[in-house]
Amino acid sequence: MTAHVLRGDARHLPLPDGCVDLIVTSPPYFGLRSYTDGGAHYAGQIGSEPTPAAWLDALLECTREWVRVLKPDGNLFVNLGDKYDAGTDSPRRVPGDLNWIRKASSPRGTTGCPKSLLGLPWRYAHGCTDQLGLILRAEIIWAKPNGLPESVTDRVRRAHEQVFHLVKQPRYYAAVDEIREPHQFPNQSRTKGHSMNGGKASGGPHIDPPLNPLGKLPGSVWEIPSSPLQVPERVGVDHFAAFPPALVRPIVLGWSPPGVCTACGHSRRPVVEGGHNGDGAKAHKAAMRVASFNWAAWKASEPHRIIGYACACPQPDAPTQPSIVLDPFGGTGTTALVATAYGRHGITVDLSADYCRLAHWRVNDPGERARARAMPKPPPIPDGMEPLFTM
Repeated sequence: MTAHVLRGDARHLPLPDGCVDLIVTSPPYFGLRSYTDGGAHYAGQIGSEPTPAAWLDALLECTREWVRVLKPDGNLFVNLGDKYDAGTDSPRRVPGDLNWIRKASSPRGTTGCPKSLLGLPWRYAHGCTDQLGLILRAEIIWAKPNGLPESVTDRVRRAHEQVFHLVKQPRYYAAVDEIREPHQFPNQSRTKGHSMNGGKASGGPHIDPPLNPLGKLPGSVWEIPSSPLQVPERVGVDHFAAFPPALVRPIVLGWSPPGVCTACGHSRRPVVEGGHNGDGAKAHKAAMRVASFNWAAWKASEPHRIIGYACACPQPDAPTQPSIVLDPFGGTGTTALVATAYGRHGITVDLSADYCRLAHWRVNDPGERARARAMPKPPPIPDGMEPLFTM
């Protein structure tokens, strides 16, 4: 379990091909803010492009590099927020003030309609599928109950952002049993008086598989408040709202393996006691064709707890090494913090020396590490002790 804080460019990662199990990142949004080192805007940062089209091109260039370092069965989660067309051709007046869109400079990427929502997150998602050949598995809505107020008076206040789940191939690592949620009505009957296609069942009532005792799958809307971050004065970095650990935690647990087999190089996956896995659905369909379907036998065979982890390896007792979780826009280091708190190897990369220093403090701070696991804050590290993780 280690964490590395690297100063570098998300477009050129110092990592070999196919070495990363999971990427979780929140790139700078278009024209939102200027990031600084020592109070000065630095060149080359994503988000400072003159047009939305240029921002999309730059972000897709970054994503192409992430695809290079991602394992074939790896997962990519990208958090993005949208922006409105400012409807102005005014030149930039203050260095670093990016809250404008120069429509005359490019016909691409703008609506041509002042006040229009640009739809940038979905433009990016479509670029990933159309240009990079990625598979878009899900759109997660990050709903913010404590979102910032807005001064507009003619539309709803925006209180959500998108998180896109992208993969390289149809079969990829997933362990959703790790993050199932309690059923709202665990004792509710699932016997229906109709067939699966909506018509009347000809051979008796249709019987759905029983509720999974481990819980239900997480939904596509995650209500998670933004997370304030109190940085010690000695770190010397002004900061904005940090990526909340509660948003990263289920992604790390559900889509990165707890260990990678050193013998075969494959991810160890959860083993569920009494689990059906892929054969369960087939068994259920076969049972439905039999009039004497044994509900009690099916119920007794339900999965109800994770008893370990395994891979399809002739050496089941071979040791494992931690999986690698990367954030190429590391910022305050939330992704690496959560990854290491749960036994993964975290790598956080950022172009800013200030943010690298902040991330280094954060992955070593006992209070932040406890917060990553939603645990009580422990006593601080005494002065003079070595940090746990390195830059």
